[in-house]
Amino acid sequence: GLTSHIRRAVVSISSNIAEGCGRRTSRDFVSFLHNALGSVKEVESQLLVAVELGYVKEDKSDEVIGELTRVGVMLLGLIEHVLKKDLK
Repeated sequence: GLTSHIRRAVVSISSNIAEGCGRRTSRDFVSFLHNALGSVKEVESQLLVAVELGYVKEDKSDEVIGELTRVGVMLLGLIEHVLKKDLK
């Protein structure tokens, strides 16, 4: 069950970005980017649970969480860019 949940949350990251790109307004796009950011945090949380349950080794989890952090930083940068563009 946890594996399935993690997979769905990972797919949700890119799906929210893609869906947001198809929206008419920057405000809608930013909303979907925030949803993607929430999915990043969801995957991080689920990985921590998987480590606690002994399903994933901590060093592997740390690698993935590092990549998730990079994705989160990129999403925040994109959100900031879109919001600044709207102010011009």
